[in-house]
Order: sequence, then C-alpha cells, then structure tokens
Amino acid sequence: MKKSIILSVVVSTIVMAGGVIVDQEVSPVVIEPTPPISINSFGQALKEGKFTARTRTFYFDRSFDKDKTGKADAQALTFGGIMKYEMASYHGFKFGLAYYGSTRIGGFFSREEGAGTSILGRQGQDLGFLGEAYLQGDFGNTMLKVGRQQLSTPLIQNHDLRILPSVYEAAILRNKSLSNTMIEVGYVWAYTGFTSKDNKFNDYNAKWGEDGLGYISFSNKSIDNLKIRGQYVKAVSDKDKADTTIAIDDYRYLDAKYSIPVGDNTYIKGQYGGNAYNNAKDSYLWGAKVGTTFGMVDMALLYDEIVDNDFKAVESGPMYSDWQQGYGRYEPSKAVGGQIIIKPLAGLSLKFGYVDVASDKADLIDDFTEFNFDGKYTINDYSKIRVRYSIKDQSKASEKLRFDGIEGNGGREDRDDFRIIYYLNF
Repeated sequence: MKKSIILSVVVSTIVMAGGVIVDQEVSPVVIEPTPPISINSFGQALKEGKFTARTRTFYFDRSFDKDKTGKADAQALTFGGIMKYEMASYHGFKFGLAYYGSTRIGGFFSREEGAGTSILGRQGQDLGFLGEAYLQGDFGNTMLKVGRQQLSTPLIQNHDLRILPSVYEAAILRNKSLSNTMIEVGYVWAYTGFTSKDNKFNDYNAKWGEDGLGYISFSNKSIDNLKIRGQYVKAVSDKDKADTTIAIDDYRYLDAKYSIPVGDNTYIKGQYGGNAYNNAKDSYLWGAKVGTTFGMVDMALLYDEIVDNDFKAVESGPMYSDWQQGYGRYEPSKAVGGQIIIKPLAGLSLKFGYVDVASDKADLIDDFTEFNFDGKYTINDYSKIRVRYSIKDQSKASEKLRFDGIEGNGGREDRDDFRIIYYLNF
C-alpha cells in the first residue's frame, strides 16, 4: 500500500514539474553564441554570478528477508539537493557557496525507517549544511581550488548515487599544459562521509591518519584510440590522533581504454589497483572489460579479481564489477559479469546488469550474485526521471555464517533495493 502511495506522489510531482512525457521530433534551434561579458569590478563579478539549483525527489526502499534477518525495511521519501551561487571570474578568481539538504516528505515513513537509506542522516534526521565553500583561481592551463568542494578522481570522487554527493575539504591544483594530458595534485583533510549523511565535515583521522591524504591523479589521450588514467593516494601520517597506526598507507589505481576500429564503439579496458597496508599484506586488484554496440544496444563483459588482502578506495570503488557500494572494503574475490544498455528512444536508457562475485576469504562477505536495473528518461532540458532496482542474493554459505549466532563470524544478508528519483534542475 505504501509503495503505491509513493509511486502516485512521485508521478504527480513529475506531471506538475515537467508535464506529460511525449516523444516527439523537434526542429533544431540555432542559437547565436553570446559574447563574453567584460568584468570590470568585483561588484560586477558578484552581480554577474550564477545561481543554480539541482533538486531531487527521492524514494528509496531497501527490503530484507525478515524470516532470516528480523530486520525492518529501510524506507524514505525525501526532497533535497544543492542550491549554489558561483561568482563570475574576476582577474581569474571566483568563489562558490552551496547549501546541501534533504528533507523528509510527509509522514509516509518514520525517522527510524529512514535511517538505513542513506538519503537522510544516520538517525533518519533531515540533512542541511554548507556543502561547498571554495575559492578558485584559473590561470591559463592551471586551476587552483581550495575549500569545500566535490572531487572527481578514480579513488576520491563525489559518488553521486543518492540524493547528495560526498564532499571534501581539500586543496587541488590541476594543470593541462601538456598536450592531451591532465595532471592534478591534491590534499584532502576532511569529508562528509558516504552520500553526505554525516551532515558535517569530519577529519576521518582513524582511517586517513591525523594529517589527511595527499594525491596525484592524471589522464592522457596522446595515443590514438587510447585513454589512460591513474591515481596515487598517500596518507601523510601513518598515525591517527590517538597515536594508533592506521591500517592503510596508500591507495593505487591505473586503467586504460583502447577503442578498437571494428564495428560501433568497440573497446577493451584493463585496470590495476591496490593498497599498501602498514601491518599486513598488501592488496592487489586487476580487471578487464570488453564491449561493443549493435544499433541501439550497448553490451559488455567484465572480470575483476582482488588478491592477498581487502581492496579499498577512499570513496567510490572503480572496479568494473561494482555498481552500488563504492565505499567499503572489498574482500579477495573473483567477479564475472556483463551488462546490456538499450536506448530505444531519444533520451531513454535501460541498463541491465548481472555479476557473480565469489569470495576467496573465510568471511564470505563478498560472496553473492546481483541483478541490477537502471532506467533513465530525459523529459526535457531541465528534468529527468530514473528508476533503479537491484536484487543482491548472498550465497547459502554466506547466509549460514551471517545467521549462525556467532558475533562477527562473517556473511551478509540478502537485500533488494528499489529507487525512484525525479531530477529538476534550474
């Protein structure tokens, strides 16, 4: 009953905000480029600054097998997003401020039900904080940005899969002077946690060390049909504020994509990653992916393997086989899977994925199969709707460990996730 009410509310929101979805052919509109505005004063730079809003109406339902787990489903319906002002550039400098928020809609679900959805706070409370506050300088091919900001690197990124992205307090320097090359160095000292549900910026010193993380990231497209990117992240200190040695000393990642001139959009990709542990074996990740396009269908096969120890990213796992988690540890395991993306209409994308992950560790945390559906429809240039559904089925051996009554003995429960998101940007 609740789900049908939620669906009705979301559909009503779509109709009110974007109108009825109609697939029609539209004649192209030719827009003459607007000449750049000459900024002659700081006051004019403030006046010519830009206000934007990226809002989402988000319904999330995570359900468990109550006969096994006794867990209540996690459910929430919220409205939120990012309201931002960015000043126009003045002598190469500008600043940005953005409010991040997520508010429960109505009384459909309790705060307790919302706590496990990651679209509200850890106790199901509304979210609201200053998510971005940065100063940026652009000088030719070099950009310097300091303060609260989103990051976009292979191992440290915004992980924007719920209502709010993850955000960092950081200083970054990006340069594009070399042909077809981008190099970025950065220092990160705090962040808002997975999907910003911390509702504030924490220093995470128990994981990162008391002095934060330094990194270098790059991408290169100098060779025809080949794109390479990578990142190295290092804990500045190997001790936390309690003078305890942190587990992971560094994070490494490299991947390459080669476009094969056969058929349409045919490619092969490879990836390598790992961590250096302070008092344990290092971890290693490697994987491969191959894909092509036939008409309106994109398809791909993938393989990933993690060996020797758990692999961790700072935020958002880059593995080809990981579609949802992106923040926790990944056990030594082997994963094989595939995906099909169908684009039957302009603006409509239907993605189907399947992966089988076999753990090589006694804990059997990452020992499951997962089916994943992700459907997107662009209504117009300022709104779209997205429906996601996944079924994560742990192996019988994993479930047995989970429910054997021994605390911390491993395993994990099955879960189904269902999401409806309506995006409205202006």
